[in-house]
Amino acid sequence: MNMRRLLNILLLLTFQLGYMEWPPHNSMFVFQAAYEIFSKTDTLLSNLMHPIILLGFLAQLVLLLSAIVPQSNKKINALGILVLGILILLFLLISILSKNLKMFLATLPYLSISVYFFWNFKKIE
Repeated sequence: MNMRRLLNILLLLTFQLGYMEWPPHNSMFVFQAAYEIFSKTDTLLSNLMHPIILLGFLAQLVLLLSAIVPQSNKKINALGILVLGILILLFLLISILSKNLKMFLATLPYLSISVYFFWNFKKIE
C-alpha cells in the first residue's frame, strides 16, 4: 500500500472521529451524525442538500476514491482534504471559543495528518 492511500484512509478515519457538543447536554461524533442523516430516509434528500453536509459527503467520497483508485489525481485529493479540513477547523474554532477540551483534542489527529500530507505533497506518490 503506498503512502497516499494510507494517508487517505487515516484521514477518513480521523475525520469520522470529529467530536461535537452543543447545549443542553448533546454530543455526537461525525460518524454518528452521518448515521443519523442516512438512517432518516424521509428527510434524506433535504439533509443532503444542506451545503455543509453535501460538501463533507463529497469530500469524503474524494478521499475514499483516492484511497481505492491507484492513479488518482493528487490535486483533487488535496481539494478533498482541504474541504474536510475546513470543517475540522470549524470544530476547532468552536472548541476554542467554548473552551471544550474534548472537541479540541478530537480535531488534532485530522489536522496533524493533513499537515503531514501537505508537508510531503511533492514526495507522496
